[in-house]
Order: sequence, then structure tokens, then C-alpha cells
Amino acid sequence: MDSKRKKIFIKHKQILLKKVVKKAIITALKPIIIMMLIVCIIVALICSVMYVVTLDTAILKDGSWDNVPYASDQYSSSYSIDEDGIASTTMSAQEVWDKLIENKSNVNEYLKNASSLKKLLNAEMVSNLLDTRENPDAPIDWDSINEDTESKDVQGIIKLKRADVEGNKTTLVYMEPETFQSYIDEYNETGSETAKQQALSHFTLEKGYAASSFGNGEIITAGTSVELPAGLGSQFTYMDWQAITDPSSNQWKLKQQAGMNFDEEGFGRINGRYVIACTSTYGQVGDYVDFYQEDGSVIQCIIGDIKSQSDTGCNEWGHNNGLNVVEFVVDRDSWYTVDANGKKHGNHANPGNKGLHEEWKQNITKVVNGGSYFDNPNFGNQTITGNGTTVGSTTTGTTVGATTGITDSSSGGTTISGELMKWPTDRKDITSYFGVRNDPTNTSVKENHGAIDISVPTGSNVYATEAGTVIIARYSETAGNYVAIDHGNGYITKYMHNSSLLVKKGDKVTKGQVIALSGSTGKSTGPHCHFQIEYNGVKVDPLTFKYDNGMGNGTSGFGSNPDGTSTTSKYYAKVATWTETLDKQVSDDEDEPNYEIHTYNMTTTRINYEEFVSGYTMPFEYLWAFLTIGQEEAFVSDLADLVYGSEIEITVHDNLVVHTTVSTLTYTKLYKTVTSNVNVNVTYWDDYSETEIIDGMPYTRTWRETGGASETGGPFESVTSKPCKVVHTVITKTNTLEIKLTKANVWICEYTQDFTYQVPKPEEKRYSVPQLDEPYPDSPYATDNKDSAGLGENFRASVEAQYSGAHTGASATLSGVTSEYYKAKEGKSMMVYEKIEKYLYVSSPAKVREKVEKTGDENNFVKIYTSKDHAQNASNIYSATDWLFQLLSQNSSTANMVDITKYLLYKATEYDYGVVGYNFDLYKPENFKKIYEGYTSIEGVPGKVFNFLLSKGVPAAGAAAVLGNIQEESNFDPTAVNSSGCAGLCQWKDSRLTGLKNWAKSKQVDWTDVDTQLEYMWSELESSYPSVKNKIMGAISEKDIEYATWYWGRYYEVFFLGTNFNKTKYNTTQRYEYALQWYNQYNGANGN
Repeated sequence: MDSKRKKIFIKHKQILLKKVVKKAIITALKPIIIMMLIVCIIVALICSVMYVVTLDTAILKDGSWDNVPYASDQYSSSYSIDEDGIASTTMSAQEVWDKLIENKSNVNEYLKNASSLKKLLNAEMVSNLLDTRENPDAPIDWDSINEDTESKDVQGIIKLKRADVEGNKTTLVYMEPETFQSYIDEYNETGSETAKQQALSHFTLEKGYAASSFGNGEIITAGTSVELPAGLGSQFTYMDWQAITDPSSNQWKLKQQAGMNFDEEGFGRINGRYVIACTSTYGQVGDYVDFYQEDGSVIQCIIGDIKSQSDTGCNEWGHNNGLNVVEFVVDRDSWYTVDANGKKHGNHANPGNKGLHEEWKQNITKVVNGGSYFDNPNFGNQTITGNGTTVGSTTTGTTVGATTGITDSSSGGTTISGELMKWPTDRKDITSYFGVRNDPTNTSVKENHGAIDISVPTGSNVYATEAGTVIIARYSETAGNYVAIDHGNGYITKYMHNSSLLVKKGDKVTKGQVIALSGSTGKSTGPHCHFQIEYNGVKVDPLTFKYDNGMGNGTSGFGSNPDGTSTTSKYYAKVATWTETLDKQVSDDEDEPNYEIHTYNMTTTRINYEEFVSGYTMPFEYLWAFLTIGQEEAFVSDLADLVYGSEIEITVHDNLVVHTTVSTLTYTKLYKTVTSNVNVNVTYWDDYSETEIIDGMPYTRTWRETGGASETGGPFESVTSKPCKVVHTVITKTNTLEIKLTKANVWICEYTQDFTYQVPKPEEKRYSVPQLDEPYPDSPYATDNKDSAGLGENFRASVEAQYSGAHTGASATLSGVTSEYYKAKEGKSMMVYEKIEKYLYVSSPAKVREKVEKTGDENNFVKIYTSKDHAQNASNIYSATDWLFQLLSQNSSTANMVDITKYLLYKATEYDYGVVGYNFDLYKPENFKKIYEGYTSIEGVPGKVFNFLLSKGVPAAGAAAVLGNIQEESNFDPTAVNSSGCAGLCQWKDSRLTGLKNWAKSKQVDWTDVDTQLEYMWSELESSYPSVKNKIMGAISEKDIEYATWYWGRYYEVFFLGTNFNKTKYNTTQRYEYALQWYNQYNGANGN
């Protein structure tokens, strides 16, 4: 018992001890726990404050100069490019830095100085600007550039390359616009090879112009869109539509139902739209079509006739190998003359040339078809008063008349067709007018003078002709000291060769203000004022307006809108493209002339270079987000160096087609002379003798009796002949451009697309063209009173012989004839020899390589991030990645970069942030508008096809049209082979199937691989079926699906014939149903 009690006592004692100890520990820890809780709360508060401060620092706050992202936005969004090609911001980096410090920004907590800030600011801009240095291939000293914080200049890194028609590739050099245009003008007038090469080896820059609309109809706001290859559509022609007489034709129906009339310029109009002819690529007779030009202007048209693609030199885009897309229907009476033989001759300049809508002379980029007149005959009627010569104002943009200036219904308080303009000088003596002239500095060369020259002494006042904003005030080698003023409404005036300038860029000037003093600077032979007016970038004759001193033949001035501008903030590169034509005839027929005519036509193509590179930009906000989270300037400085080390090349590929046509016409030329009213006067005599015997001797007496008569004969005919040959040779050299991004070795990836120069075997053919003989006409081509064929002489001789036989003698003289002369051709035969030579650049599939290697010589994001030199930065970011991603998502410029950042961090750390794979094909230029947009969740091969097409920038409607066709062709089985040997998703056959298998072999994959078949399909679309690609790219809504499905089946699958959509669409009915199902499934899967 004692032992047991003792154990109980010990146990009890232990319990008491534990309670005492526990209580003591609790008592001792209580203040510590409280302290720890307080610390945790403080830490949480600090973190919250830091988070708020970080957000406040790193996210753009509009209008706040203590906010670095806002300062960056102000710096980069307000740059301009001058005539020398130099880009500059309105503030220097030093000024931005000083203003941030002045507004108590914490920028100096993250960056050392203005030089550090400039490096980050310009990193965003340099990859969006062209390299305009005199030697763009020379290295760029970025350290010196970024250390000069007072300079506002920004150096670009994009290089423009040109692959010429001989397979050589060179870097284009910037040239200021006036000089660039002078070489184009010289080539067009003289064919100078030197001028041509100067233009082709340079580029210039041009600001975008506010879009205009030509025509009085209603703009098409939704319709089927066709994108044109670069360099097409700048030539316009015209045709007579009044000869259409077939009542069963759609042309006749349109003409009769719509009541086409002609405007004051002789253009046919229906519902305010120009009536035109074009190929069926853009639609059918009666379709409303809008032709979009490079500057965004729209020519509103309605199709009145279809051009035949079987015509010589006509392809799917238009005549002259696509240079001539639009042919205007015009009034026969005012645009044509008829000769004595009833032949019709065009005596009018083509539209787009001097004096006739020169603003149209630019390439066409897009055509939108808005449906048929026969379905909607009243489209646009509400905007006009009729179809005749009445021209009303449009509610959708700008309408330009012949010489009446501009009407803009949306310009607010703008003066339209207003008061008389101020004459730019105090003198009226015009020494050189608008148009073609001899170059004053080289009289052997003609040039197109797009201005007037007014002779004035040096130092005379030069006045602003209207109010506006000075956009150029500088010296140029060709223009000397000159001023350019933007008056709004699309109008810009220029005043050149001044001795001194009295205004500067950005100044607001009033009408009549003295802006310069005249002189003879630049390319000039004496003191004068070169006065130039441009409308939407096209030079117009200044004398078509009216001035305060009575000069000019207009009715008023163009008015001005001093608070508006004619240009946008967007810049385009301009490069030259050309066409040469030799038209030669050699004839031994005196009625067919011998001649040799050379025609030279060089125009320009605008390049929207920013579209090629927009996806490669490293926004300032991206660098700033890493800096505010990582707290290390050196890291973001190294990231910026990746941008400065980038290589970006856009290449202009010169494709050349030489089309030679030799027509040899042989025939026998007949010359018929008809001689009538042949009058012959005859004198005849008879000799008599009588013998008498007188005185036994014979005596003979002789005497002569004479008489006279008149004889009339005819008609008599004489025909002679000779063999004739007329050889007519036309050689047309057409340069078209394919402009592509060929290299982008940038911070995130390396993009390349190679082009191979190829000279295929010439296409040659010989054929005969049936000819109709030309009989003698009813009327002679000439009449006279000459006996040129001797027919009158023959008659005279016969009369004389007749009378001589009846009398002792006779003498006949020809007293008068009437001769008529006729010509005919028989046995006509024409043989034609055609040869087409092509010099082409053929593209290979583009490649994109992700730059995520941790080792090797190439620097990249991952390598920099994992460098031991930036360990602290990596640690800071690792502890706050959620903050980083949130910062990126809340800035508009970086919101689409969250996923790629997660992937880069995954490659650097192997930690899964939610993105462990990334499709770098999104960094192909055509996909930039689609980067990071959600793709469809449709599964299997259909989903793969859909996503592939979406990645190429194909709208969902266009992709659905393709899927509808593929479902019918192969039911999405890439291994499908039918009884005819057609195989694969698209059921390729013969040479196309061989091409697929060779394509797969070159990539060392099986031809049944889905991705391989899709890439091959896309390569076919880009190289051989561009119009099909354009159709699916232009299918943007459900209403476009039926036509896109039909077009794919007709022109890509080619399983039926016919070009009339309405008559042949039954062939694709099932495919269309499939396409609608896929479109609806896509919208359902994506929550649309």
C-alpha cells in the first residue's frame, strides 16, 4: 500500500508541476505572441502599402506627371519625322526626367539619371522606326545616342531591303520626298535609266492623309472584302458602254433599270456611284463595290461590265497584269471621236492623269462588295438628288468635283468653297506653269512641274494663301528654304526657294501672313516663288482656284480649317514600282504608219511598316514593371540591350513580267481606179482626089474634107495589187512588288522567311487570229480629174482608131476625166506570237525560333534572368510574381504579354506559373492582330484546322468556310484516299499531291501528318491561290460564309466549273451547311 500511495503521490506532483510550468510558459509567451501578431499585422500593412505604392508607381495614371508610365506615354506618342527622315520627340529625355522630379516622382529611386531613363524610353520606339541614316548598314553607337539626353532624335532599326529583278539584294537609303519624286518624274518623261535606278534604290516617308470618299453614294459598311497584292490598281482606263444592245444581258438590264446618266465630267453614274468594268474577282454586274486606295480614300463604284480574264495581259486582278483594276464607263459623245470610216477613237486622257482626278493615281489595297443593285436598288439614293449631273454632299466623308474645291459635311465650322484665296506674292508674272516642261537646270530633260513659278525679286514677301499650321519650315537640296502649310480638308500648300523663312514648324498662320522672303535657294535658276498645292498628297494646278488679284480660273478658294489637319500621325514608307511599254510597228503599207513609242510609268507603293513589326515591341511599361518588382536597374538595362541588338528587315521583292506580243498581219492590197466621164474630142478628115482629061492630058485634083465629133466613155476600171506585211510588236515590262518581313531577330524570337529568285521557262505560244477581208468601200477615198491609171488614154486611143478606120485620118484628144480611187485588202492573215517571261521571288514557309536557351553565345531573356549577376532581381521577382502579372495585365500595352512572361519565367526557373508551352508562330506578322486572343476549344482535327487558320489571321467565318469544304472532301481524315487517287484533308491530286509529299519529305515527316498538310495548304494559298486566300481572309461575318465556301470549292478544290455564284452555288450547298455548323459551334465554344 505504501508503495502504491507513493506512486500516486509522485504522479500527482508531476501533474501539478506541469500545470505550473504550462502556466508559467503561457504567462511568459503571451506578450511574445501578442508582439508577433503585431509584427505580422505590421508586415501585412507594409506589404499592402508596398503593393499599393508599387501599383501606383507602375500602372499608367492619365494626366499625372509624377507617374513614370504616363511620362513615357507622352514621350513616345508625340514623335514626328521631318523631311530628312529624322524622328524626334517633342521632349528630350532630360526634359522628361526633370519634369518627373519636379512633380515629385520616385523615378530616381529606380533609375540613376536621365540617360538610364532614355535607354528604356527609346527601347520601345526603335523597333517601330525605319533606319533613315545615309549609311543604314553602318553600326549604331547606342551608348552615345542614349547618353545624349538633350537630343530629341530617335534612331530606328528597321531596314528596308530591295531584292531587284536580277536577284540582287541591297539596303534602301532614305531620300527626302521632293528629290525622290523628281527622279520619278524624270524617268516618266525621259525613260532615264539613271533616274530609274535612283528611285529604285531609295525610299521616302509620307504621312497618312485623312481618308476621302469619291462618289456620291453611300459607303459600304459591311460586305465581302478582297485584299489586293501590293502595287496593283494605280492605272485607270475608260470604255463606252452605250453600245450594249442585248436585252438579255445583265449589263442591259442594269442600264435600263437603273437609268444611268453621265455627270459633268462624262462619268457614268448610278445611285451616285461610278459605273465601272472590272474582273469577276470583285463581283458581278450590278454589284456595289468600294475600292480602297493606299491613303484610305474610297472610290464608290457599281459594276457595269466584266473584264474577260482571257484577254491578253488580263489576270484575276485586272488588265495590264493587274495594274489596271478599274475601267470607267464614260460618255461616248464627250470622250470619243469618230473618224471618216466610222471608227471610234478615244481622245481623252485616262482618269488619274493630269487634270482628271490625279488623286486617284495610287494603288488599290482592298475592294469591298456590298451586294447587288438588283437586290437593293435604292442603296445610297437617300444621299443624292438623282443619277444625273447633280452632285450633292455625302454624309460619309468627302466628295471632290472637277474644279469646285472640296465639300466636307463633317468639318464643323470649316469654310467650304469659301472666299477668294490670297495670291502668294505681290507680282503675277508666271514663268513656268503646271504640267510638263523642260527642266530649267537641264533643258534636255522634261519634267512634270507640279506647281507654278512666279517671278519675284529676291527678298519679296511670300504670303500664306490660306490660314493653317506650318508643318515644314526647313532647307532642302531641291526646294531650298521652303514652307509647307496644312490647311485642313486635305489641302497643303508649299512655297519653295525662299531666301529666308519667317515661320517655324508648328506655327499657326493666318491668311495673308508673310511667311518667307523669296529667293533662289535649292535647285533654281533665278529668284522666284514655287507655289504648289496638294490635295490628299496629289499635286493640283494652283490656277484652278480663284485669288484676290483675279488670278486663277476657279470660282473660289478651297477654304481652310486652321484647327484641323489633313494628315494623320501615321507614317508610311514609299518605294517606287514601274512599267515600261514598247509599242512598235513596221509596215510596208503606206496607210499603216511605222512608229516606235516608248512609255514609261513609275508610281509609288506605300508600306505600312509598323504592321510588320508591331508584335516585336518591348513596351516601356514592360521594362518598368520588372524594374519596380525586381528593383534592379541593371537587369532591365540588359533587357533593353536585347532590343538595341535586334535586326529587323522588310524586303521589297521586285517581280517582273515581260509580256511580248508580235502580231504579223499579211494581205494583198488592192488599188482600184474607176475612171468615168471620159470626154474625147475627135478631129477627122477624108482625102479625096479626082482625075480629069483635059486636052488629052490627065489632070488630078485633090482636096480634104474635115469634121469633128465628141465621144464620152466610161466607167473604166483598173486594179493593181501588192503584197503587204505589218508587224506590230508590244513589249510590256511590269514590275510588281511583294513586300514581306524577311528577318526579325528580336528580344523574344527570331523570325525568318526566305525567298528564292527564280526564272521559270518562258511561256510561248503561236496562234492565228481570224481576219475579215476589207472589201472596197461604197465611197472612194479620193477623187480627181487625172487620168492616173491611163484608162482615159486607152479610151482616147480606141476612139482615134475607130475614126481613123472610118476616115482617112483622125486625131483624138482627151478633154476631161473623173477618176475615183478605192482600196481593199484580201487574203488577210494574222499570226500572233506571245512570250511571257517571269522573274519571280518565291517564298518559303516562315520560321519562328523561340529564344529561351540558358547557354550559348546568344543573349536572351532567360539567359539574362538566370545570370548570377541578377540573382537578387530573380529573388525579388520570385517573391512577387503575382504582383508582376497583375501589373502587366493592368497596363494596356502589356496586357497581352502575361502568358509569354509566364512561359519565359517557366523556362528560366522550371516553376509552373500556369504556362509551360507557347505557340511562337503567333510572332509571324500576319498574326499580330491575333496574338493572345483565345482560340477555339473544338477538339480533334477540326479544332486543329480551325486554330491553324485563326493563327494565320483568318476570321472565324472564313475558317468555317474552309472546314465546311474539308468535311465534305475528307471528313477530316488526313489519310483519306478516294477511288480517283485524291488524298489528304483537301483531297489533293496529281501534281498537287506530289507537291504535298515532296513538302513532307523535305521536312522529314509523313505526308499524312495534319500539321504538314495544313502548312502545305497555306503555302499553296500564298503562292498559287492568292485570290482564294483573300476571300477567306475577307469573310468576316456569317453572311460572308456562303460565298467564301463557294469560292473555296470553285477555285481551290476546283470540283466544278462556272463563275456565276448564283447559278452554281448549288454545288456547295452541303458544304455551306457544314460551314454554318462549325461557325455556330465556334461561337458556342468561345462564348460569343
